[in-house]
Amino acid sequence: MNIEEKIEDKIIRNFKLLVNEYSFDKVTVTMIAEKTEISRPVFYRYFKDKYELMDYMLYNEVTKELQVLLEHDMVEEAIKYLFTHIANETKLYKKLFDTVGQNNFEKVMIEQFTDFFSKHLKVFDTDMIPDNPLLSPIIICRYLVMGLTISIKEALNSSMEFDIRQAVEAYYFLVSHSIFDLTKNNFKPRLFQNRV
Repeated sequence: MNIEEKIEDKIIRNFKLLVNEYSFDKVTVTMIAEKTEISRPVFYRYFKDKYELMDYMLYNEVTKELQVLLEHDMVEEAIKYLFTHIANETKLYKKLFDTVGQNNFEKVMIEQFTDFFSKHLKVFDTDMIPDNPLLSPIIICRYLVMGLTISIKEALNSSMEFDIRQAVEAYYFLVSHSIFDLTKNNFKPRLFQNRV
């Protein structure tokens, strides 16, 4: 491991500690640099601001891992990994979801995951999608990712302890049923074949 990677890891670790202690909105680049025992100019060699750092942290700790699982067709495991990671750092992600403004964490997550899934969902290589401009790959991914983001936020804000199995099952239920299904008198929910 080279010196740059070690400094990046240290910056991320201290950023997470500061967000847990204060909040994302209150944490400054100066605070991150001081906690990491580097100067602001050194911080700026790695990240242009705390928003880029937040985006990089999400990619490095979550999205990159999802990529490995999806490359091996392990979709359920990828969703479970995502919820497990969030559950392991509940306090941090609750605080990140509290960010406001143009570059808030929810928006960063939606954009990053939409871009990621649009490159990995195999359905776009087939003729399964009708020729409809409202069913473009990016719209489908954004819809699925928004549901995923809502599921994560609700699991974090639940008064119950974060239950990974329930969170994954809830997301699966939401994306596998339409409002048309839910209004039928003879509605029968589809659940995971294998319990997570």
